[in-house]
Parts: sequence; structure tokens; C-alpha cells
Amino acid sequence: MWGVCRQPRSVDALGRGHRWLMFLVGVVETMLWSGTIFGWASLVHVLKSRGVYTDLCDFLTPNATHTLADAHDLGVRGCVAQDEKFAMVYTVACVLYSTPGVLVGYSLHHLGLAFTRVLAGFLISGGFLLLSFTTAASPDYLWGASILLSVGGNTIRMAGLQLGNLFPQRRNTAMAIISGIFTPSAGLFMVLQSMFEKGLKWEDVCMGCSAVTFLIILFTPLFPRHHVPYGDVSETTETENTEKKRDEKPGGPLSSSIISVSSFLYLFWLFNNLFAVVLFGTYFNSWINKFSKTEEEAGFYSRLFGYANLLCALVTPLPGLMVDCISSVLKRGKSEVMAQVASVQAMIVPMFIVSTTITLQLSTLLFPSSAAVYVGLICLIINRPSCQAVAIPFVRARFPAEHFNRIIGIQGTVIAVLTMLQYPHFTFAQSHYNLVSPSLPR
Repeated sequence: MWGVCRQPRSVDALGRGHRWLMFLVGVVETMLWSGTIFGWASLVHVLKSRGVYTDLCDFLTPNATHTLADAHDLGVRGCVAQDEKFAMVYTVACVLYSTPGVLVGYSLHHLGLAFTRVLAGFLISGGFLLLSFTTAASPDYLWGASILLSVGGNTIRMAGLQLGNLFPQRRNTAMAIISGIFTPSAGLFMVLQSMFEKGLKWEDVCMGCSAVTFLIILFTPLFPRHHVPYGDVSETTETENTEKKRDEKPGGPLSSSIISVSSFLYLFWLFNNLFAVVLFGTYFNSWINKFSKTEEEAGFYSRLFGYANLLCALVTPLPGLMVDCISSVLKRGKSEVMAQVASVQAMIVPMFIVSTTITLQLSTLLFPSSAAVYVGLICLIINRPSCQAVAIPFVRARFPAEHFNRIIGIQGTVIAVLTMLQYPHFTFAQSHYNLVSPSLPR
């Protein structure tokens, strides 16, 4: 019989139907809310249409000679100062997406899954509420909205990562799905953009999203109070007792995992790939505006960006399935230790594919053409879900399971701090890498 936020002693103590319901709820929540902030290009298009930060552009000064129609078109197309402002907000949001990761990891480890989920629900709901207040007259609500959506999104994502433990025989596939499914949430702003363009009030759309996110809190009683068990009763009890004994000593297993060659190499790989993906999202709006001939063309590319994020859901299970298949082949006939090594080696092929497609995707920004947009978005569909879908199972396979939440949190914080390099790079590139001139004066 299901309890309210009870803590099962093993996965077997959870019924099959209960496990599937938890997993599906976690997938839907992650798919809707965890990476909403990364649909920035679609959100910026709406905000420009609503005149947010257009006061930074010279063409709206009293001495401007443009007609009202020209001013609106120019407002949507933006100017350098406006683009830099949006880039600054997005950079801060991206940095804060994972910067509190260490706090979220320790919250999951000490305060538990239920508490962390409720916190995430309030953060995301508050973010959409502030976004509804963001207008040309009060643009700075965007700061609070983006920060709450970012922190809340990462919190619900990290809370769902342990759901892979619900299916021990297909853990990599389950973890790949739950870790990579966050990418379609970036398409949510594309959906909201379409609703706005159909005539719905932006305030009503955001208020509706704020209300729906409360389902996160309502579904929380379905989940274990503290964590999803990662083994049977004896294994869980033994591991927890061992962890307590070792953590009492200096340089215990957690620090041994964090300060290791594997950890540093993994962190280097993940940062480079995530940084490239974030740069693509940051540059996308200003990039398409450089060669788009009309507002409609720029809006079309912006919607394609949203559709690409939605299509990421189709790719999400593939990296995990690939890892499980390769791992099962490499493990045959090997001892327990060598089988564990094989689980880590199984990540090599998907990691190579991710690195290759991300390099190609970032290279498309050098070419001002529609063909480059299509190639870049195809690469985005492949690598955006695959990056985390490969990275998270690697941590689970390489390091002790009891340290999973804290390792993910600590490494996420490190990556987020390094992501601050994005904004100075963007401002430098704005004045040095302009390959084409805007078709309309700025």
C-alpha cells in the first residue's frame, strides 16, 4: 500500500505500478519545467515585441525619424545595447542555473527528495509570476523571473536524476531519459510565443503556467520522503553504514571522488560541451537578426529553435540505450571489477558523438545563412539531450552511488561559475565577429 512520502528500504518495496507512475511524473515535470530558461531565443523575441529594454536603443529617441511601423519593426529586431542587456540577463540565469547545485545536492542528501521538490515548485511558480509582470515600463522583473526559473528548473532536474534507480537492470537508459528529457522544456517559450502571437495576453499565459507548476507540489506525496533506494535492503544499509564510518575520517570517499583524475577529465569534457551549447543559445537571436530580411523571417527562425528543443525528446533515450547495449557486450564473461570498468568504457562512443556534433553546431555561427541555421539546429537536436544523458550515467557508474547527489551538485556549481566567461565573450564578439550588416539601420 502506498504511503504519503514514506521512505522505502529498497526498490523492491515499491510496487511496479508505483515505480512507473513516479518515473512518468518525473519525466513530464523535467520535460516541462527543468530547462525552460534555455528557450531564451523565443522569449527574447516576445520581450522585444513588448518593448522590453527598447529604451536602450537610439532609434526610439525623440530625434528618431522612423515611422511608428518602422520603430516597431526595429524594436523587434533590436539593437546592440538591447541584445547585450538580454545576453547579460541570460548569462546570469545560466550561471545561476547550476551555481546553487552544491546546495541542491546537499539538500537532496540531507533534507530529502520531498523537501527539495516542494522548494522547486515554489521557485518555478514564482518565476512565471514575475515574468507576467515584465513589461516595457517594468523590465527589471525579468531579472527575478529568469533567476527563479533557472534555479527552480535545475532543482527539479536534480531531484529527478535519482529516478533511474527505479529500474536497476536498465538504469543507464532510465537515467539518460530523465537527464536528457529536460531539453524539450526549452521549447516551452516557443509554445508561449505562438500563444502570444495568436492574440492571448502575455500576462494570462504566464499566470496560467505559474498555476500549473503547483502540480509539482501536489504530486510530491507519491515520491519517497528522502531518496529513491539504489540497492536492496542489505546493500543500502551496508553502504550507508560504510559511508558514515568513512566520512568521519579526513579525506573520506566523497573527497576522493571529487579530487580525482576521472572527476577532473569529466568536468573538463562536460564544461566545454555545455559552454558551447549555451553560447549557441546566447548568440542565436542576434545571429539570425543579422541576415534576416524581415521580422517574419526572424520569427520563423526563432520558432524553429523552439521546435528543435521539442524534438530533442525523440533523441533522449538513444544515448542510454547505446550505453546499455555497449556495456552489456563489454561485461560478458568479466569479473565484477572489470564489469564496472566496462560500464565506464561504454561511455566513450556517445561522448565522442556529442563532442563532434557540438563542434559543428558552434561552427555554424560563422555562416550567415538559412542553411547554417538548419545544420546548427539539427546538431542541437542530437547533442543537447545527449550531453547530460551521457554525463549523468557516467557519474553513477564511476563513483559511489551514495555520493551521487553531492557530486552532481558540486560539479554543477563549478561549471556554472566557469560559464560566467560567456558574457565577456559575447560582448567582444558583438563588435568583432559581425560577418554581415543588418538589413535595417540600428
